[in-house]
Amino acid sequence: MRVFGVFRVKPEERMQAAVALMVIVALNALFIWRLHELFLQPGFGPYWKAFEHELHLSGYDPYTYLTVTDWDVVYEPHRHPLLAFLIWPLWLLNQGLTWLTGVNCVQYVVALPVIFCSFYSYIFLYRIHREVVGLRRDDATLLTICGFAMAYLLLSVIVPDHFTVSMFLLLLMLYLSGICIRRRRELRWWQSALLFTLTAGITLSNGVKVFLATLFVSLKPRLLPLAKAFIVPAALLWGVAVWQHHAFVEPREQAREAVKQRKAEAVKAQVARMTPDQRAHFKAKQARREAVLRRQAAKTGKPMDDHGYLRWTDITTSRWQTVYENLFGEAMQFHRQHFLEDTLVGRPVFVPYLSVFSYVVEALVVVLALLGVWAGRRSRFLWLCLSCLAFDMVLHLVLGFGINEVFIMAPHFLFVLPIAMGYLVRGHGGSRARGHLVRLLITALTAYMLTYNGILLTHFLLSPINATL
Repeated sequence: MRVFGVFRVKPEERMQAAVALMVIVALNALFIWRLHELFLQPGFGPYWKAFEHELHLSGYDPYTYLTVTDWDVVYEPHRHPLLAFLIWPLWLLNQGLTWLTGVNCVQYVVALPVIFCSFYSYIFLYRIHREVVGLRRDDATLLTICGFAMAYLLLSVIVPDHFTVSMFLLLLMLYLSGICIRRRRELRWWQSALLFTLTAGITLSNGVKVFLATLFVSLKPRLLPLAKAFIVPAALLWGVAVWQHHAFVEPREQAREAVKQRKAEAVKAQVARMTPDQRAHFKAKQARREAVLRRQAAKTGKPMDDHGYLRWTDITTSRWQTVYENLFGEAMQFHRQHFLEDTLVGRPVFVPYLSVFSYVVEALVVVLALLGVWAGRRSRFLWLCLSCLAFDMVLHLVLGFGINEVFIMAPHFLFVLPIAMGYLVRGHGGSRARGHLVRLLITALTAYMLTYNGILLTHFLLSPINATL
């Protein structure tokens, strides 16, 4: 029972927990309503086409919907080694519901873990502010709402992708680590191993953060517990990833390549039978298609290498523009133009705001977070949070992984900003005037982001789509 006791909602949390749950359920209901006529059709034939063409939610992929509808290893196993198998029970549930109802219940099935993880992400962020940072109830509530008022944390509560689950696990890990630091206790090796296996199994890079947490929490790091907690699980995860690649990915790629070759041969034979005018029209069509592919490739930047993990890097996309337009821009405040469009489809990599005020809001949030870092510079827990943030920045800004749509990664790191701001609020507890000024500024920023982002997102969810399969 102590293992699951962390999920018990405490008496002081119940009121805001009920409100948060109602908001999360309402947003998921609107998201389901927007697409249910398209996605609940009986039969499995058109779903892959429907999900890939109609589920446009920024750069988030429809892979979870695809896997729950027709199970397969569609996520890259070397980056998400356990994700397909964690989704497998949801596929079984959906299969049963489809047999009973005659329609695809994938949206409802996926909404269950999304709602659960979103709700407890809110709870754990509140507890971090309340029990680890040591804020009053109202301050902890304010900063928790501030975090979820940010665009892509708000959006994460409806995203049918693995990012919401990753955020839940990372906040759980930070909360448990913070409690251990305050009580001068260590994470047991099996706790670290379990957190590492789940976190890295869903997103491999996030396993590094569990390792960092174990080092920060450990009073005296010892080699044997670290080896049991990380080396063995890491080896198992890698073995599972390699097996999945050979068993599922390679046969699919070989079949796809064979189909591609047959189509190329058929096209070649067809071109040979064309008249000169038809051949000229065909070449012009091919040139337009290649131009589109070149524009899409330009958005992904130039990688360090074309093979292995380095093929996902980017050394050409502007880092500075990424920081103020996407990393701390779109991630905190939606851009009105190209709202929730996919960078790899139609959205430009960089979209400027229509008003300077948006940049002022962004700068104020970042400055408050930096002041919070200074105020909490002696906190071991804050340095744990900052080390996790630094790892993400190396991944995205230095190596360029996912830099062209870095804002969709916000559930992995954006919550560090309100946590840092919490130390600023706590640090001014002895000065009533400065404390009131900080709280007033955070309240104003929270109200603005919640209103601005909430209106845009709600308007999007209430706008029906007109799509045919």
